[in-house]
Amino acid sequence: MYKKRIAVVGPCINMGGIERASATMANFISTQGHTTLYLAIFRHPRFFKLNPDIEYDEPLDGSNVTKLSLIKTIIRIRKKIIAFNPDAVLAYNKFYASLTLIALVGLRKKIIISERSSPLFRWKKNAAFINKLATLLNPPAGVIAQTSVAFEHQYKYYGPKVKYKIIPNALREVTLYPHVGRNKWILAVGRFADPLKGFDLLIEAFAKIKAQDWKLVFAGGDEDGEYLKELSRELGVHEKIIYLGKVKEIDKVYAQAGIFVIPSRSEGFPNALCEAMAAGLPCISFDFVAGPRDIITDGVDGIIVENGNTDKLAAAIDDIITDEPKRLLLMKNAPQISDRLKTENTAREVLDFILS
Repeated sequence: MYKKRIAVVGPCINMGGIERASATMANFISTQGHTTLYLAIFRHPRFFKLNPDIEYDEPLDGSNVTKLSLIKTIIRIRKKIIAFNPDAVLAYNKFYASLTLIALVGLRKKIIISERSSPLFRWKKNAAFINKLATLLNPPAGVIAQTSVAFEHQYKYYGPKVKYKIIPNALREVTLYPHVGRNKWILAVGRFADPLKGFDLLIEAFAKIKAQDWKLVFAGGDEDGEYLKELSRELGVHEKIIYLGKVKEIDKVYAQAGIFVIPSRSEGFPNALCEAMAAGLPCISFDFVAGPRDIITDGVDGIIVENGNTDKLAAAIDDIITDEPKRLLLMKNAPQISDRLKTENTAREVLDFILS
């Protein structure tokens, strides 16, 4: 196969779903023998590791640390892409992709957008204007949607002249710890600052469960989480909630938990759900847009609950706790997600789409 030059544009390689997905894809591209650039929009601490042969470019002038500098970012993207001269550019997230499209106007570069946002997400007015302007000035060559629902949304947005492909996120290899005992933990993973994660709904459901000897455990960050702590105090469950903060070895936490719940109002693609299933956890998910019905077969390898219904979520948690045969069935079937979303398979689809 002819060696190509491919640029990946992403936020950075700090903690986060887009960060993980873009880093994973950059690593796969480099392992296939292609010269790879990761162009980071922000300069943040590095959490995920990149292969040593990947060029990592981040802003070094003090910009984009706490706030995005729009003009500087567009200029920097253009200069770097001209210097790197890639055969294709893979840009993650609609807004970062829009900045890339505007930056590369007139250069006739092949730009593929990996759409990450939930179809229900609404951009602020200025960002929405930039997104629309970018598609008018420099339409993308292709768009990757993560779910069937997301594809329908993106087709309406970008139009029929763009190539599309539905490819779920690649699932990284989850480390198993079979000798670690499971605790009576109901685990949730994600950032507190994002209200779409629905952690307030989970706390409401947790306050309603009958099993009083279980704890609710949050992993993934404790920033801006005071509103959750205040809610838990109001509902009388604050002492039964554990806040782990940012966790580097999340797989060990999966191994210690007894149940995983994803209470999101909406997601682009629920990475943590897939990881928890791969770790053998019985998983419960709200029926949100988009992702759960593309991932879970209800009652077989996970449980899907009416979106936003905390009474039904509490009942589903209690059911998994008390019904051991059901819990063991879910734990047996859930890890099959690893084969379905194996990194090599999904990343290969992305790379083939980029190079097609």
